[in-house]
Amino acid sequence: MDKGYGQYCPVAKGAEVFAARWVPLIVRNLHLGCCSFGELHQGVPRMSRTLLSQRLATLERDGIVERSPSPNGRGWHWHLTPAGQELNEVCTALGTWAARWMRLAPRDHDPVIVLWAWCRLTAPAAARTARLRAAG
Repeated sequence: MDKGYGQYCPVAKGAEVFAARWVPLIVRNLHLGCCSFGELHQGVPRMSRTLLSQRLATLERDGIVERSPSPNGRGWHWHLTPAGQELNEVCTALGTWAARWMRLAPRDHDPVIVLWAWCRLTAPAAARTARLRAAG
């Protein structure tokens, strides 16, 4: 188990949570409305299921996420706590910074993730309504 930076500095303490590999993407996925293990994993397909399970347990221990029984009685649903909602603001700020300062290369383009994000961010009912208005 990682012992962290071993110093009390708010940046160091925050980085112990946020800088663990995959954590920002898990927080992003939860913010986008993913709540089941399968939905979360779809947004991080290169992450092993075992590591996702470990990260969710750590985030729960740190008060970033909470879990509740799935409505269908099988498995769990995860949700951001108020601390997790604030951590999502850090994710958003990181994305804004990266969009401004980091150059995208062909290796950064993953059509699976683009399609996944498009499906998560669009409201199918709203799209149908807009299409019907445009046609009528």
